[in-house]
Amino acid sequence: MYKLWQDKACRLLLGVLFTGIVFIVYCLCCANYLLVVVDRREIPVIHFQGTVADALEKAQVTLRRADIVDPPLRTVVRDDLCIRVTRVDTEEVTNQEYIQYGILKKPDYNLQTGEQKLIKQGRCGLSRQYIQITYQDGREVRREKLRSEVVRKPEPQIIAYGPQVTVSRGTSRPAAGGAIRNANMPKKEKEIITVVSTAYTHTGNRTATGTYPSEGVVAVDPRVIPLGTKLYVENYGYAIASDTGGDIKGNRIDVFFNNYNKAINWGRRTVKVHILE
Repeated sequence: MYKLWQDKACRLLLGVLFTGIVFIVYCLCCANYLLVVVDRREIPVIHFQGTVADALEKAQVTLRRADIVDPPLRTVVRDDLCIRVTRVDTEEVTNQEYIQYGILKKPDYNLQTGEQKLIKQGRCGLSRQYIQITYQDGREVRREKLRSEVVRKPEPQIIAYGPQVTVSRGTSRPAAGGAIRNANMPKKEKEIITVVSTAYTHTGNRTATGTYPSEGVVAVDPRVIPLGTKLYVENYGYAIASDTGGDIKGNRIDVFFNNYNKAINWGRRTVKVHILE
């Protein structure tokens, strides 16, 4: 009995040994020896059949959506195949840039020719850019501008200057306060009309005649007072019809002041306008 048991044990051991030898021979002849390179590591893999995706699963490599696999996942594995996994990460950053302000020059007849005066200091604007940076295995490979926005608009620097006035046929430089005077201006008046008067100040826009307004400029209805007409407005002074306005219809005028408070104090009043020759 004991001898029979020994005989069976020997046969079992021989069977296991034979199976192992067969398996080893099969591995040597049929197995594919692969190398997976990922996260700066090299992982050897023995894989008999299937695709790159199967080999990565066997190597316990988890892929993210943007990762790059070379060769592609559906590639059938072969012996000595090297599979490279490139990790792809993105980062969004914000950059800010200043927007240079412009310079706006306005004539001011209170100043001498060539004289300048700073009315308002300019202020730079601010823009913001949103940028996406792409990294492959920690190395930056691309920058892409996603969008941009203006956080703060630039404000122009405003400079008043004394305009150049050419003396011709007795014309002299406008007097202080912007009142337009002429040395040979006739003293007699062509007409006197009664109008409703309001006041305005700087808007940043040019007048209807293309110049920037200053004291002595009056907005009129050209059908009543033609542009370019020289005037004397009671309680305001000498002026010239150089501008128009959407609400200035009929016997209406709008006198200009450099100062906002002066314009408010003028309010709305009825005045006489002397139309000069």
